[in-house]
Order: sequence, then structure tokens, then C-alpha cells
Amino acid sequence: MASKPQVELTQVKAERDRIGAQWQIVWALKNRSRHPLRVTTVRFPHRQFKSIERIFQPPIDLNEDAEVEFSERIQCEEQPGLVTENAFAIFYVTWLGAQWRLFVRLKVVVNVDGNPQATTEMITVQKAGFSGVES
Repeated sequence: MASKPQVELTQVKAERDRIGAQWQIVWALKNRSRHPLRVTTVRFPHRQFKSIERIFQPPIDLNEDAEVEFSERIQCEEQPGLVTENAFAIFYVTWLGAQWRLFVRLKVVVNVDGNPQATTEMITVQKAGFSGVES
């Protein structure tokens, strides 16, 4: 049995939003653990690939191997060819009765059409409250 939650995050598509330098990006989030996962918030804090924190109301509940798509407005006004290393998606979730933070490290490449294309590089998890930081 896994001792921590496990997820996959994949960018499905990106469309320019009506608001300049912003994109509506559709993401697929999959629960890869054997236990249900409740997703409460997500944010993308990197200055070159940024969104405000989103609180899911109601929270997203994912059973084993369940997947959900959600759309997020993200600011990315970088030039074609730019590569942003170490962009992050940070999720707060509940798993087996405990609060966790999921850090999804992303590599974002802006293609020749100016569309940001994010790929997951690594996922790390940490119990909320670790090192005195509360959720």
C-alpha cells in the first residue's frame, strides 16, 4: 500500500482567453493511488505561468484510477520558443483523513503559435503542517 497520495497531471489543451496574455488551459488529474482523494484547491504560482488559487466548490472526489478534467485561467505572455523550467501546480488534497500538498513540477514550452505546452517533470507530496506550514 502506498504511504502517500499519487496522481498524474496532464495538459489536455490550451486556448487563448479573451483577456490578454491569459490562457484557458484544460488539465486532466488522475488519482493513481488505491484510496479516494479529495482535491480542495490548486494554484500555479510561477511568475511566467501563473494563476490565482482556485478553491473547488464542491471539492473534487476521485476514487482509485478516476480522472477529472478541469479548466484553469493561467497568465503566460512569453514569446514562442521560451522554456519555463520549474513552473508548479500546487494542489491541497485530503487522503486517508490527512491534509496533503501535491507539488507538480512542470516544464512549459511556448510553441511557434505562442501556445504554452506544459509537461509534468516530477511530483512530490508533503503532509500539510509539515515544518510548521498549515494548509
